[in-house]
Amino acid sequence: MEPKSMLEAVRNDHIEFVTLRPPGSEFVTLERRVVVTGPSELVHLSGMGDLHVLGELIKLLKEPDRAWAAVVLLAAMTRREEKMVDSFATIPDEWWNSVGKTAYEHWNKWLKEKKEKLVWDSENKVFVEME
Repeated sequence: MEPKSMLEAVRNDHIEFVTLRPPGSEFVTLERRVVVTGPSELVHLSGMGDLHVLGELIKLLKEPDRAWAAVVLLAAMTRREEKMVDSFATIPDEWWNSVGKTAYEHWNKWLKEKKEKLVWDSENKVFVEME
C-alpha cells in the first residue's frame, strides 16, 4: 500500500492508539510512549520511517477533522509531544481548542529546523536527531 493511500486514513474518528510505559521505566504515568494500534494502514504508516510522511502529516494539522490523528501519528513517530497526546487522549476536541489550532506552525518550524538531521531508528520505530 502506498503512503498516499494510507494518509487518506488519517482521520480523527478513525485513529486508535495507546500510551505505554517505556521499557525499564519505574514510572507509570511519566514519559509514556504513544503507539498507534489501528487501523492497519495507520499502524503501517507510523512504522514506515518515511521522512516525506512527516511533512504530509504536518500539512494535515491544518484540518480540524484530521489534525488530532495527525498529531498522534507525529508523536508516535518522533517521541515529541507524547505527554500532550496522553493528556488529551480522552478529550481530543479540547486539544484542538487549546493547542491544536497552532500545531501546524510549531511542527512545521520543527521539521524545517531538524529535517536534515532526522534518521529512522528501525529498532525503536522512531525518528531520531543525529548530530
